[in-house]
Amino acid sequence: MLASAALTGLALTQGPLAPQQSQPSSNALELAGCIGACAHPTNAGKVFRWGREKWRDEFEVGAFPPWWESNHPRFIGQQNGMLTIKAKARTKKVVAWPNGKGARYGRWEARVRAVELTSRGRHFKFNWELSPAKGSLCNDSKIVMASYRPGQRLLKGVVRTRPDYQYSFARRADLRSRAWHTYAIEVTPDHISWFMDTRVIHTERRPHALSGKKFRPQFVIEGFEGDRMRKSWLQMDWVRHYTLERPNAKSIKAPRMKRSRYKKGC
Repeated sequence: MLASAALTGLALTQGPLAPQQSQPSSNALELAGCIGACAHPTNAGKVFRWGREKWRDEFEVGAFPPWWESNHPRFIGQQNGMLTIKAKARTKKVVAWPNGKGARYGRWEARVRAVELTSRGRHFKFNWELSPAKGSLCNDSKIVMASYRPGQRLLKGVVRTRPDYQYSFARRADLRSRAWHTYAIEVTPDHISWFMDTRVIHTERRPHALSGKKFRPQFVIEGFEGDRMRKSWLQMDWVRHYTLERPNAKSIKAPRMKRSRYKKGC
């Protein structure tokens, strides 16, 4: 995908984004090279041999998958072989999720990057996470695989369960605008494991971290109320979900998370 996208530039393809044809000329070559984690294989699913995906969206050909929904439908679409979510300077929050793809357990993985199109304003926060399948505006019961603002040096992840349990981590990473990384999560009845760029980085087995809820995957761009933000995109090369039918081909032994408490958001 990356090589072909570099040749075709940033022409919009199919999906809700299609009517917005003009793009800043400064971004014409933004796909010309790969930064971040670019070595192959890029996915933990291949390294840990999770088998065939239960479902997958590659965004390469055909129409934009109709099951992808958003609180701002016109801000999401399929572009240059990627799911693309857009946020303007005054955008407060954009959330995108695949309808009908909820699951209680399994492995979720996506290759993700944030792209800043302007240098004026504050950085958006970008999240790749699992949320309760029916959706939630609260902080509790979510599992975050990746949360960061471009230019930061620490990637953050967290799992929150009721009433106020929190298990979190912070990890150094290349988080520049346009830097690719692949993030995955394995959720089972007795543990949660986080993966980044094909390596397991944390495994949490403490009972309070395991809510047993049914989750849906979702991507979030979030700004600051009343502030001017940097016009940005969140792009996913692909999104995949695996069952737990096949055991991991390698050990998932890894440090556990930092335990603390959190304040509810609603």
